[in-house]
This record gives sequence, C-alpha cells and structure tokens, in this order.
Amino acid sequence: YAMSAMDISEDLTSIVSNASSSSGLSISVHPLVLLNISDHYTRTKLQTPAAIENGRMYGALLASQSGRDIDIINSFDLPLSVNGKDDVQLDKAFLLYKLDQLKQVFPTLDFMGWYSLGPKPTESDLKLHEQFLQVNDSVLFLQMDPNALSGGEREFPIDIYESIIDMVDERTRLVFIKSTYKVETGEAECIAVDHVAKPSSSSHDTGLGNTLIAHLTTQRNAIAMLNSRIQFLQQYLQDTKSGAVPVDHDIIRQISSLCRRSPILEKKAFDEQFSTEYNDVLLVAYLASITKGLNAVNDLVDKFNLVNGGNGTNQNKPIPVTRKGRVSFIYLCF
Repeated sequence: YAMSAMDISEDLTSIVSNASSSSGLSISVHPLVLLNISDHYTRTKLQTPAAIENGRMYGALLASQSGRDIDIINSFDLPLSVNGKDDVQLDKAFLLYKLDQLKQVFPTLDFMGWYSLGPKPTESDLKLHEQFLQVNDSVLFLQMDPNALSGGEREFPIDIYESIIDMVDERTRLVFIKSTYKVETGEAECIAVDHVAKPSSSSHDTGLGNTLIAHLTTQRNAIAMLNSRIQFLQQYLQDTKSGAVPVDHDIIRQISSLCRRSPILEKKAFDEQFSTEYNDVLLVAYLASITKGLNAVNDLVDKFNLVNGGNGTNQNKPIPVTRKGRVSFIYLCF
C-alpha cells in the first residue's frame, strides 16, 4: 500500500485510538455485504491492479437501524477522484443520487458507512471519512484486508471502526476507534452463501454435471421433506380419530385449509402427462445418441480419407459419402 509498515506503526496511534468503544452499538454484518466487497475487489484487481496496490477501492454501506442495533445489509461501489497520492475526493453528488434511487427500492435502508481496503487505517482514510461525515454524522468505516488470510491466519479479515474526537498531541482531532461486530445470516442468505461456496469445476461438462446433480439433489430433498410432513399430518389425524391425541379444532381447520389449497391431480391425466414428458426425454436422449454416432462416423470418414485417400487398390470398392457439401470416399476392403 501507499504507506510502509514503519510509517503505519508510527502514525497508527494518532489515527486509531486505543480506547474501547463506549457507543453501545450492536453491529451486524450480513454475508451479502462481504460478497459484494469481495466481488468489487476481484473486478478491480483484474481491471485496474494499480488501484488495489494503492488500496484505492471504495464503496458505501447500507444498513437498517433500530435503536442501538445496526444491520449492515447491502453495499455498492463508489467512484472517487484521486488528485494526488493521498488526496481522495468523494463524489457527493453521485452518492446522494444513488442513495435516492436505492431509497425507492429499499425504503428501510439508510447510508450508514463506507468500506475500503488495507491492513490498518491511514491518514488518507481519515480524510475521506471526514467527507462522509457530511452525509451522515455517525458513519462507520469497514476495512477489509485481502492479504490477511495469505499468512495462514484464521481471523476474519474485516474490521469496523467508529469515529470520535480525541486529544492527540494536545490538540483535538478526528480518530478511529475499533468496534465489535458479528456476522448475521438469514435463512435466504444461508441458501445463497451455500450455493456460492460450492466448488466449481474448470471442465465445462463436469460443471454441467455438478449443476444437474445439485439440482436433482435439491428436488429429492424437497420431495422427501414434503413426504415426511404429509406422513406426520396423516399420523396426527389418525391419532386424533383413535382418541390418542385430544382434538384441536384450530389445527384441524388449518389442515383442512391446506388440503383445499393443494392442487387436485387426476391419476389418468397425471399418467398421460407424465408419459408424454417421459417420452420426450427419451426422444431427446435418443437424438443425442444419434448425433454422437454421426459425429463418430464423420471422424472416421476424415481419418479414412487421410490414411487411404488416393492409394486404393483393385480390391477396394470406393463408396461416395457426402459430408458438409463435399464428396469423400470410404474404401471397404474385402
């Protein structure tokens, strides 16, 4: 990054306060934010590697706040103009325009902070933080260190800082103070993160096979869960009928309503539709086998022409084979 390790160690005390946070905030970070930052980092590293080397990658954090609880739910990239080595200017007009658009889609989310790269905050981060304070006077700073895991460390490479006014060298100035946080995941986010975390294969065919297997496994698990719940309801009704379980009319009404909402299938119509779809699948598989066979024959024709082209004997009988607008000859030896 722009500052060396020695410079950071000397200036860190004037940038990050050693005091513990007394704000009482309970900060939660959702996986979508971490995925967005990782995606932003990957794109920036491939497109403009110099920006990553200088730690110049920035974005805004969107969160919902209820009292002292802050849930950081989403984020987006921010274009910043760099005038010098440490002179970074916030495009405030773009930020306000983007926030106004997102407010129409996510009315419960507010601008609550910004993120960047680096092992520790720098003076440049502090100056940029002062510009964000003009938009929100209690803005947070999230910093990700992409090189933290390269050394074998197991700690999460994310730090969140608040800002306070502190006395440094007998004068007041703005400093960062580290805050605690937790990673909170909803049910839908668990499914998305599990899908993203699955290893992908570099082979195209193998990747399709893995996708198909994962899709079929998901359907099988869903059908198995549905079957187990139907069996549970059936057993409950049987126990209620036999008197083993007391009758609860509220539960009975809910089961009856659920049965009425379920689609009614006629066995004959279902068998006909299932047979039609099954035959279509078999036909597609049959056509695929024929296509593979034709490709194999075409390869055989090319190899035969390459080996025996123009060297036929009287015992060979040439048979013309038309392929892709040209005439080839297969010599059959008897």
